[in-house]
Amino acid sequence: MGLRARFMSRLVARSERLGRSSTAAVPARGLSRLRVVHRNLGPAVNFVPSRRWQPGSNVDVLLVQGFATGPLTLDVLARALTEEFELDCCVPRLGGMLGYLQTREVRHSGQQLAELLHSLPSNQRPWLVGHSMGGIIARDAVQRGGAADKVAGVVTLGSPHRGTPVALAGLLLGLGLISRAPRQMLPWARAVRDLNALPWPAELPITAIVSSSDVLCPPWFGSLPFADGCRFVNQGFAGHGHTELVRSQEIAAYVGRLITS
Repeated sequence: MGLRARFMSRLVARSERLGRSSTAAVPARGLSRLRVVHRNLGPAVNFVPSRRWQPGSNVDVLLVQGFATGPLTLDVLARALTEEFELDCCVPRLGGMLGYLQTREVRHSGQQLAELLHSLPSNQRPWLVGHSMGGIIARDAVQRGGAADKVAGVVTLGSPHRGTPVALAGLLLGLGLISRAPRQMLPWARAVRDLNALPWPAELPITAIVSSSDVLCPPWFGSLPFADGCRFVNQGFAGHGHTELVRSQEIAAYVGRLITS
């Protein structure tokens, strides 16, 4: 067997282990690169405002979007949770550019989220579902904002629990000029290290969902460093880019079952 044949054989075997087609493992070329960008950054509607931020009389799930995106990023997931699982969802505004883009620092947004949770009626304990940096904000509200007793559980989707090296690329592209948040997502940043140094509430379930196709927050960086496989869980999927995690029916069904079980 020639060198090229051996390489392709190993490539196919590796792709089968990952549960994907062999073509997914081939580096993107031409228009395929645009697909990779779309899968991980998402459509343009991620950056326009939404009315979903207004809480109703009952809130089952509070969803928190990631850096520099708006509430519409989570609209597909919110609709799936509402229609399939009859869960009332809200994407709260936590400040930021134009009043709705998530550009504030983790501590500021975490405090805003904690204040919102404390303002809810005593009989309401919603789940927090955070995408990307939104998952770190949710952790901040629980671990530093004192909102653990106001939350039923936490789910994060592609959230950099160990930081992410892609944040450095964001800084090089100038995102640090509009917000300090990208600096806080670096693997060595204090915002992440300080949260990981704090204990997680023993009785509060948390699940970190990661995907092998997420190029912005690869699985190791999106995994909980304190996971125990019981109440603190890392759950892996394949084939979903960074923003596809909140547009996937597979992921929505998993999150819905997790919340309602």
